[in-house]
Amino acid sequence: MEETPPGAARRAGELAFVAALALVGGSGFTRLFPARDLWVPLPVAAVLPVVLVALLGGPRRGRRPAPAVLTVPAWMVGFVVWTGYTVAAEAGGFLARLELVRAGVIDGWARLLDVAAPAPADPDLLIVALAPTWLAAAIGAELTIRTRAALLPVLPAVVTLVAATALALPVPGDNLPQTGVLVALAAGYLVARMPRSGGYGLVRSSARGLVAILAVLLVGVLAAVTVTGGRLGDPVDPRDHHSTTPVDVTETSPLAALSGWTAHPDDVLFRAAVTGPDPAAPVIFRLAVFDDYDGVSWRSTARFVAAGAAIVPPATAAAQPRQATSVRQDIEVVGLGGNLLPANGLPLSSPPGVRVDPGTGMLRSDLPLAAGSRFEITSVPEPRPEPTQIATLSAGAAAADHNDPDLAVPADPPSILRSMAELATARGRTPFERAALLGTYLSANFVFDPEVPPGHAYGHIDHFLGHTRRGTSEQFATAFVLAARLLGLPARLAVGFSAPASAPAAPGDGAGAADQTRTVHGSDSLAWAEVRFDGVGWLPFFPTPQSAEARGASVAGSNQGETPEQAELIEVALRSVAAGEATPATKPAAPATAGGDGGPDGGHSGPSAGTGAWCKNVVLGVLILVALAGLYLAVALVASGVRRRRLRFAAQRRERVVGAWQCALEALADAGCTVPAAASPVQVVHLGGTFAATAQAGPAVEAALRGLADLVTIALFAPGTALDWDGAAGARAAEEAWRQLDRAERALRGRGPRGQNRPRGLRNPRNPEDLRTRRFRRLRQVRRLRRLLAPGTVWSRLRGPRDHGNPPDSPYGSASSAAGGRPGAEATGAADRDSLASVA
Repeated sequence: MEETPPGAARRAGELAFVAALALVGGSGFTRLFPARDLWVPLPVAAVLPVVLVALLGGPRRGRRPAPAVLTVPAWMVGFVVWTGYTVAAEAGGFLARLELVRAGVIDGWARLLDVAAPAPADPDLLIVALAPTWLAAAIGAELTIRTRAALLPVLPAVVTLVAATALALPVPGDNLPQTGVLVALAAGYLVARMPRSGGYGLVRSSARGLVAILAVLLVGVLAAVTVTGGRLGDPVDPRDHHSTTPVDVTETSPLAALSGWTAHPDDVLFRAAVTGPDPAAPVIFRLAVFDDYDGVSWRSTARFVAAGAAIVPPATAAAQPRQATSVRQDIEVVGLGGNLLPANGLPLSSPPGVRVDPGTGMLRSDLPLAAGSRFEITSVPEPRPEPTQIATLSAGAAAADHNDPDLAVPADPPSILRSMAELATARGRTPFERAALLGTYLSANFVFDPEVPPGHAYGHIDHFLGHTRRGTSEQFATAFVLAARLLGLPARLAVGFSAPASAPAAPGDGAGAADQTRTVHGSDSLAWAEVRFDGVGWLPFFPTPQSAEARGASVAGSNQGETPEQAELIEVALRSVAAGEATPATKPAAPATAGGDGGPDGGHSGPSAGTGAWCKNVVLGVLILVALAGLYLAVALVASGVRRRRLRFAAQRRERVVGAWQCALEALADAGCTVPAAASPVQVVHLGGTFAATAQAGPAVEAALRGLADLVTIALFAPGTALDWDGAAGARAAEEAWRQLDRAERALRGRGPRGQNRPRGLRNPRNPEDLRTRRFRRLRQVRRLRRLLAPGTVWSRLRGPRDHGNPPDSPYGSASSAAGGRPGAEATGAADRDSLASVA
């Protein structure tokens, strides 16, 4: 029985799978947008194009599908109209809506990369998620109704999910659930596309290919997760490769303004009502972060992008658990000035008109801060390790090749800087101990003096460390950061404020004990250092001691800006150093400095993570080889099934018969029967029967080959009028040929030599060197076969009697009657028959 075209119910089921696949692919954008704003139009974008394609292009009774030149413009216009009257409805007139749709389709992708994740639900940004979903549904539906491909219609949904995952990388979480659902839907779609009449062999090969693909994917994922702990490295964010104009924060001069603020200690800069922290403890407000130093001045590489209603904290801190309570800050600007906003912790939301740097959490207003301006910021406390964890913290492992900008030190640093760093941290055994010892050494041996001239160039640092030993927080922090980088600790400089304990709330103002107003003065301004620890993020260190007495000694107590929690971590580290003094300390080498030659002043090779990096590269290489081998095995297993399906459901029924004959020849070869390339069908039947008798395969092999030989002889050599190939008789002939093939294969199964019963794709691997040659040779053979099968060519030349021993009761008659019973045809077409037999 012939494979009948899919009915209406079956076609509807396939299109339903396409809509579901597109919906799952588009759902990858839900991490990037607020769910309430995206889940309303997203299902419509996945279903509506499928309905349009089914109504406009679906095949009618006895008719082919409508041309694509009619359906494609229809669903493209449908997308413009739908988005114009739904997502872009608030844009104004019709032309304004069209312009908004155009901007979303063409420019929305670039704008989405300039927006902090998760993105605001602006119409032009929502179109970025809806357009690929619509496109995946429409293209998948077009391929479903116009082709017999089993997995090609799934590809648009896969591409959509991959694109959504790449754009949503900065947002915590993953798209693994969507991936699992997509794989399940793809398997269901593949089953729905399988022909209902295919015989056991086709079902078995299709199921075998599906199981092989799923098994390889599952094994690869499990191996990667097991060996690497679920992490091969930081994901590649496309925003890192998108050109965003950096905003130089020196326009507001927070570091240069530091000396001015400390020179006017009584000036009020801002007031902050902070909800969350202990009102009796100081609160740190970070204003700016500087990470690029050229030996003269600090510069920030922050790149500010537009922020939505919510802000994702930097990825370096996202891996650590945070306190569940968020911190709300109501800030009133008094005399701060500039454009940068102070914030405590990592911002989660920002007021309108404020941009954010996703890497550092810095906030910048589009307009200069004016006295009386108010801002509301919600943040979470920065991660803090437990005191028991600091001994296991590592730093700088991600930059084993010394290309980390947070380890860069300009050439020719002051020699006293390196000597001080090595002297201060000689007893430290872990990165945190070295950082704690460095900060303690600076605060214990140098004096804070706000009247010292400002500056942080190499000359200022050399004068501070080697001569006056008095300096501002700017010089304390700079010395700490440069020394830490020489020790191999990634470090940067931060500027902000240490807000004192809050003032009591006024009666009746509704403020509780945890919601108190803190007034920040010029004397509260401060610079400090931050060191990046692997798996934790940036931890602050405050090397600046308290202000000096008249005698010149520092006031005893915690350093400026240091909270009780941070002081506890430093104390734990110092106790660990004291307890381990009997153990020889391991002195780390410093990383190569920028422009250095590895000499004493140019830097040595830093702490090597070479062994770990080498092991990681080996594991990664093994995984890649395993993945490639798995992919090759999957292709080998599936290739034979795909090829068999292509032969069985060829466009012309005569080609289906010839394809069955070709598979029969391969089955004989797999069983160990040698068949010459130029053997005629009669000779193949004789060889097959002899082999079956020897291998005890039974008479079914010879009978099936004889029936198949009769059919292929009719298909190749009979005139076109001998059999109505386009009618019911041709359909029965093609189906009978494959039934005889299945019969012969069942009889031959298990009769071949050892190893011949494995899947054909594994028994006969293709050599990549001659793959191209085989492919072009196959194309030449197929083209030649089609020329020979064309009406008016071989049929007009081959008209002689040809009897291959058809049974008298054969429904197709004998080969001689089919060929017209004319003598001389065998001699006339011998060369053609040999060519056709070799092609078959």
